[in-house]
Amino acid sequence: MAFVRILAALSFATLVLTVTPEQAVAQQASTPAKTFDLVADGVAPTIFTSPNDAPVVAIAAQAFAGDVERVSGIRPKVSQGTPEGKLAILAGTIGGSTLIDQLIANKRIAVDKVIGQTEAYTIAWVENPAAGVARALVVAGADRRGTAYGIFRLSEQIGVSPWVWWADAAPTRRSRLNLGTETIVQGSPSVRYRGIFINDEDWSLRPWAAKNDPSGDIGPQTYAKVFELLLRLRANFLWPAMHKVTAAFNQVPGNAEMADRYAIVMGASHAEPMLRDNVAEWNFDARGEYNYHQNGPQVLDYWRERVKLNHQYENVYTVGMRGIHDSAVEAGRGVDGVKLLEQVVADQRGLFREVGQDPASVPQVFVPYKEVLDVYRKGMKVPEDVTLGWVDDNYGYIRQLSTTAEQKRSGGAGVYYHISYWGVPNDYLWLDTTPPALIAEEMGKAWATHARRLWVLNVGDIKPGERGMNYFLDLAYDYEGTAKLGQRGWLKHWAAETFAPEQADAIAALLDDYYRLNFARKPEHMGFNDGETTPRTTPFSPVAYGDEAGRRIAEFRALDTRAEKIAAALPADKRDGFYHLVQYPVRGTALTNIKILSADRSFLYAHQGRASANAHAQVALEAFQRIKQATEAYNAIGDGKWARFMDDAPRNQSVFYMPPVGRVTPSATPSLGVAVEGSVDSLVVRPAKADQPIDYALRAKRWQNNRAPDQLPTFERATDVRHYIDAFNTGAGTLDIDAKVSAPWIRIERELQAGDDQRLWVSIDWSKLKSNQTASGTVTVSAAGESRAVKVEARNVSAPAGALVEDNGIVAFSAGRYTTLRAVNGSGWQRAPELGRSGNSLMSSVGLSSVTDAAKAPYAEYRFRTTSTGEASLHVTLLPSFALNREHKLRYAVSINDGPVQVVDAEAKRDWSDGVQRNAMTTITEWPIAKSGEQRLKVYAMDPGVVVDSFVVDFGGLAKAYLAPPETIAK
Repeated sequence: MAFVRILAALSFATLVLTVTPEQAVAQQASTPAKTFDLVADGVAPTIFTSPNDAPVVAIAAQAFAGDVERVSGIRPKVSQGTPEGKLAILAGTIGGSTLIDQLIANKRIAVDKVIGQTEAYTIAWVENPAAGVARALVVAGADRRGTAYGIFRLSEQIGVSPWVWWADAAPTRRSRLNLGTETIVQGSPSVRYRGIFINDEDWSLRPWAAKNDPSGDIGPQTYAKVFELLLRLRANFLWPAMHKVTAAFNQVPGNAEMADRYAIVMGASHAEPMLRDNVAEWNFDARGEYNYHQNGPQVLDYWRERVKLNHQYENVYTVGMRGIHDSAVEAGRGVDGVKLLEQVVADQRGLFREVGQDPASVPQVFVPYKEVLDVYRKGMKVPEDVTLGWVDDNYGYIRQLSTTAEQKRSGGAGVYYHISYWGVPNDYLWLDTTPPALIAEEMGKAWATHARRLWVLNVGDIKPGERGMNYFLDLAYDYEGTAKLGQRGWLKHWAAETFAPEQADAIAALLDDYYRLNFARKPEHMGFNDGETTPRTTPFSPVAYGDEAGRRIAEFRALDTRAEKIAAALPADKRDGFYHLVQYPVRGTALTNIKILSADRSFLYAHQGRASANAHAQVALEAFQRIKQATEAYNAIGDGKWARFMDDAPRNQSVFYMPPVGRVTPSATPSLGVAVEGSVDSLVVRPAKADQPIDYALRAKRWQNNRAPDQLPTFERATDVRHYIDAFNTGAGTLDIDAKVSAPWIRIERELQAGDDQRLWVSIDWSKLKSNQTASGTVTVSAAGESRAVKVEARNVSAPAGALVEDNGIVAFSAGRYTTLRAVNGSGWQRAPELGRSGNSLMSSVGLSSVTDAAKAPYAEYRFRTTSTGEASLHVTLLPSFALNREHKLRYAVSINDGPVQVVDAEAKRDWSDGVQRNAMTTITEWPIAKSGEQRLKVYAMDPGVVVDSFVVDFGGLAKAYLAPPETIAK
């Protein structure tokens, strides 16, 4: 939602003055505080449009009439006749509507603030606009899309979500509807072309359309729904579906005409120059090879045909060339790729002249996607008026943006961005988990470097990418207004608009946690494999840091429970929309993590000889089954409307299957086993018999640390972290487990777990120890005539609350824990809340000048306390982003205690494949720590756009785990 729409959701009583983007000129007329009766006493005013106006105006008017009916039960008439009635709504385009032009000529409405702008509009209240009409609400657009946007603005004012059809987001019903009468002037959008790419449609949209569209394909009826959605979201641009399972957009009768009726600007993807869908349209038998070097005349004629047929419509042509599909261009050995692509572009532009168009006036975009970026970097010259369509790496990190010189090009620049992808290193086609915070950070860099001509988002099948699509298009429509809300603020307003203001805070908090958890690892990537092979044991540790994997499962279970509670609190008619837009994605990600991590735990517990291994294998199976049930519920919504739309196993990748699990045969009689936090081994005499003991032992080694099986981690007074002992049965039957402590300062709290295991949480009563004392003791666990003793050590050394301190050989903290930020010329590190795995990151200013001397760079300073001395490794975790452009690198520098500065180029040795699946990359430098006590770390911003997430100072205590350790902060 644009910021204007966000505000609109908060009140239906007034038409709120918009916060306009930079290009807009806002006006608030001094009009009386009156209301316009949209529905009163069962009557609604007629909506009048002009027959000579663009078709989209009447289309939007009819849609608005339907929205009024959805809310009130009363459907206004839509007429192209002479206005009449006490009240009327008049909608039209300046210069295209006789109704509007007559009002302008009679000086009844002022349009000087919007005329000549792109997609602008004004909404005004007019007394006696025509004979017999006492009062009218007038929507006047600067062009056909501006008029449509103005009309749909009214839909939002009465509480109709853009997702009313696509996600069954039902509006709140009311019998009386009033609109305020303040004048609104909405200027041009922030980005000129704003749209989506329907891609990888094989599993959802295509089979759904085959059943529901009269064409048997993604035809005009389906695209009409897509186009209406785009208008409701203030978008104007589409790259249509193009996989081989789908007919080419322009081959389906009526598709192009429907796009024009809805005023949607058409393009085609990075692999489809000149509006051609190569997979469906290139005929090898008739035309030969799709090779411009060897078969140029045939290829050029192929493009010529499309230009002749479609040049009368609004288009943005992709220029350049790749292979038939998503592959490199075909050319002979030794062919100069730079010269070849330059010739291709020149010849393509010549086709516009053949239809009487000036190439410099025809919108075109050159998309340096994948290997094409390498060609561009070798010096390819792209005509000045062609837009440079920069691309992300398919995982949300933009590979390159415009240099200072490129920012001056008349064609400007844009961005092709992904929230859905099919490809290496792993797909993510099922659920949308890309955080708005990441979209804002990356597209903020694009905005700052003047990539404002075209923004297009790969949304997969649209569903379930609704929320990410909504945010991206809001950002493109009103960048400043949307960006300043932040992720949490935008989610709150989106929830208020889509569901109910009363639940907006709860929904925003829920989704905030949803994004944080899934940013650490997308559900599609939880297999830790290449997508085709069997999922591997994950590095989420079930033993380190208080059971990292267990904490993740607990957080996801709580997330799902919260979603259930919110759903129950919503009105019944809003629950279907909530299920599609929120609850199903939450449940799907939660159950996937439970499935995978419970399977992991079954292997560990089988290795440890626990009878409960079988219980965790069953938990994994039940989670797998519940995913299927959740998907069935999704597809059943709307009485079959969405049947076959949701597929929870796109491309049938192995991560979606039931994973392998560990199984055991319990011993014949009960027997005690004990395992401690940090160790994969256990203290057992008669372990349950593992089905595959060698395999399970190899899997468990992934989490092995240097922790003895009878020793808990050291307890530190400063952090006051508790640690656990697991007591379990290795055989059939039940155990009566007893636990005794050797000293009164040791405390135990029991927690029952699956399979009747008991987790004994050990903590310390510090009041019973002397200050600075180090004490030792034991916890003895007994059952079935057996006992196991576990050692406990506690250090009663306090620290000021909030101090960063050492705990078990490490100091861990997020980048937001700085004590000092020093800027240079107003630029430096800045807070990036909700960004990164920690949600507390720092980002170097996009406007920062790169430096070679750290002494001249801005820095963040951190102070932390250590008890250890000697060699320490500093682990710095960053977002796996790229240098802003070719004028910069991706560097930071560090020093500890004002020692020598070490400069780190984060791109130098990056593992891109691993980094994008982790949404993190870690660099390590080595440091001598001469004395214990307070230490000072300075982190210098050497380049713009560097995002630092977290730090770990490791004296040798860093355990194997997937995430950074919990922060070591004194309590």
